[in-house]
Amino acid sequence: MPLFINMTAQPRIITSALTLCGALLFVPAIPAAASTPQNTDVVATLFSETKPQCIGRYIIDVPVSFNNQLTNVITIDGFRIESKPLYLSAFQQRVILREKELNDAIHQSGNKQENAPFVKEIIRLPENKGIIFDHNESETPDMYRQIEAHYYINNIAFIITTDIRDFSDPRHYEKKKKYLARGFTEADANNKNEKLIALQSLISRLSGRQDDAIPTEKGLCIPYGFIKDDAAVHKEKVSFSYENSDFNYGLDFSNTLKGSQDTLMNRGPEIEAVLAQTTLLRTIKKGAFNRGGINNQEWLIAGVKESNELNATLPFFDFVLYANEDVGSPTKPWLAMALSNRDKKTQYNEAQMVEIWERLVNSLRYRPGAF
Repeated sequence: MPLFINMTAQPRIITSALTLCGALLFVPAIPAAASTPQNTDVVATLFSETKPQCIGRYIIDVPVSFNNQLTNVITIDGFRIESKPLYLSAFQQRVILREKELNDAIHQSGNKQENAPFVKEIIRLPENKGIIFDHNESETPDMYRQIEAHYYINNIAFIITTDIRDFSDPRHYEKKKKYLARGFTEADANNKNEKLIALQSLISRLSGRQDDAIPTEKGLCIPYGFIKDDAAVHKEKVSFSYENSDFNYGLDFSNTLKGSQDTLMNRGPEIEAVLAQTTLLRTIKKGAFNRGGINNQEWLIAGVKESNELNATLPFFDFVLYANEDVGSPTKPWLAMALSNRDKKTQYNEAQMVEIWERLVNSLRYRPGAF
């Protein structure tokens, strides 16, 4: 496990250059390059036009050339959400094809006839806004199934899925008996209705939005969508990822992580110990700071990497930041971001990469009215 990573958090996009030590070559421990007018001009061109991105309950400003590539890893209370701008006719066609695919699934290899029908129930949403399927999962007994909703609003198509348990069929009497004997309840043995109620509540609060639209109500931003708050506190995890020919930039948001002393700076001695074992990498900047009520800790590493394709060594950068790692709560949610050219030949030098990073970090703020 890379030392940058909070073992409790296990973020999706935050990785560390420390895992690549064996692949990197010697780099002398020189100070960070100073910014020059030429450096600033190159970065200014990249940021000549920016757009706001609402990520969870934060806002960050990115160049207009940045487009989020990660639209299918959002989870809310165990519901997984995918989102995509789509014409209504295309959405309707997708639903028709999906219904046919599910109805035909029982005849496919691994789907036993004893679990038929593959689709247990179909619920049509009001105003033709979508459909909910209760269906089996391939090669799995039908007491373990999936609810899959297709919902269309504001020109955005959403797919929402969650797993359910349903031991109600008499065929599963003995399995249910063993399940209950392990300490589970009747509600645990059949949670379909509970999940359907939660799903319908989620759908009622879900709306589509343009990529750079910033909501003003209390709630959560997801890619191309917004989930309005209700009276409950929900478990929210959202990821965004951007990629160009020079680097990858990503952010993970979660309101489920509680504040801890296991912070990036407190893990510093471990990181420094690893760095001390090699001359392959060096720290160019690190520290903790508070801006706009957000507790931030960052660590920037530089080095070089070997390219077999180009038969050359190339500059390597790996920057990470954790927000609210020490005070994480639903109203001070955890956020992590990373910038790296791990697999890319970047045109930017060290000073330019640092300036790009600082422009992104300095724009991070809570969305007004988010809580």
